[in-house]
Amino acid sequence: MGIEKRRYRRLETNLDAKMKDLSNPEGEAFDVKIINLGPEGAFAHSKTLLDSQTEISLSFRLDSYPMEINVIAKVLWRKGSGEDKEDGMGVCFTHIPLFEKNIIIDYILRRYAEHQARERAS
Repeated sequence: MGIEKRRYRRLETNLDAKMKDLSNPEGEAFDVKIINLGPEGAFAHSKTLLDSQTEISLSFRLDSYPMEINVIAKVLWRKGSGEDKEDGMGVCFTHIPLFEKNIIIDYILRRYAEHQARERAS
C-alpha cells in the first residue's frame, strides 16, 4: 500500500513479533519482524506468507511500554514468496484498544523527535 493511502505516517522499525492465523485454530504462532509500524497497521517480514484477507493476531513489545501489545489485523497484501528479506505482508489493524493505539502513536512521535534531535546535533 502506498504511503499516499495511509492516514498516519509509519515508523521504520525492526521489532520481533508473533503472528497467528486466526482461521487455523490448531496452528502455531510464528515469528515475524515488523519492518514498519503505524497506529493502524504494519508491514511484517516473514518466511510464512498468508493470503490476502486472512485475519491474524499480532503480538509485539515496544521498549517504551512494559506490556505486550496484542492486536487483531487483516492481511491486505503480500509481497514475494518468503525467500527475500523484503518479503512480507501489509496488515491493517482491525481491533486495537485505543490505549494501545495511543502507545504506538507516542512511540512513533518519540522516535521521530529523537531522530530530529540527532540530525540537529550532527
